[in-house]
Amino acid sequence: MNILELDRRTLKKMKKIELEAGNINTEGNLFIFEEKNKWKKELKVYKELYYDMGHIFSNKLFTLNELIDHVLSLDVEEFVLPEKLAIINNRVEGFIMPYVPNINFYTILNATEIATKDKIKFFKEIGHLLYKMDNIRRNQINDFYLNDLHEGNFILNKKTGKINVVDMDSCKINGNKPFVSKYLTPLSPISKMPGKYIINEDENFPGYVIADRNSDLYCYTVMILNFLYKDRITRLSREAYFLYLEYLIHIGLPYDMAAKMAKIYEYADNENISEYLGYIDDKILRKTRKEVFLKQEK
Repeated sequence: MNILELDRRTLKKMKKIELEAGNINTEGNLFIFEEKNKWKKELKVYKELYYDMGHIFSNKLFTLNELIDHVLSLDVEEFVLPEKLAIINNRVEGFIMPYVPNINFYTILNATEIATKDKIKFFKEIGHLLYKMDNIRRNQINDFYLNDLHEGNFILNKKTGKINVVDMDSCKINGNKPFVSKYLTPLSPISKMPGKYIINEDENFPGYVIADRNSDLYCYTVMILNFLYKDRITRLSREAYFLYLEYLIHIGLPYDMAAKMAKIYEYADNENISEYLGYIDDKILRKTRKEVFLKQEK
């Protein structure tokens, strides 16, 4: 087990990371600090967990240990993985991960000064990451899923110019119990599809859905549709959702793209729609937003 023992003096020197507007961390505070590694110093992030006991904490510890144990074999540049458990006064209080200078993807999507083509490029990178995870499941860990896949859990790495995924400690891995996911809730239309999305029946754990490939691709599709709709697409009923897809075809998006988007509310396996994202441009975006769609429906 990889651990780092911290003392209260070190904790007081850490600088708290303030999240950008619109981003919320429900599980703990984040701090940046400098760790000595032989003659080198490296910036690290310490995530202090809000809870430190009970079955939910045990599930978190199991998940962290699985990720730490596989950190070398999961050699995927997009992952920002836990490296060590943080021990304070002989108790696990959180964990350590690399520091990545970044801009949150949620912020990028809402920034008018960032070009649409760049936002689409980043969406494509996330889609490519999901293909990489398909390969990991085929060859290494057969139940490895992001689970809490949403805009705030991706960042633009300022050093590489590439998208990274964070908050990996809420992932699905090696039989752990489900964590909460922003878009996998009983308020979403997926609650009407228990035969497709695996509903968690264990009341001891807060996750509504047990993550799998369909749920990850559902969240990915929802992210893209939120970007088009400029609101939470999951607030639409299934019936209104299909009307919106018909509207997208009417304004110029490919039928095949809409057909794949439709699968998230059909009893068929979801598909990765990243190959179609090049059809989204500023001309299309002016017509896809909620206000324009609702005006057309009147």
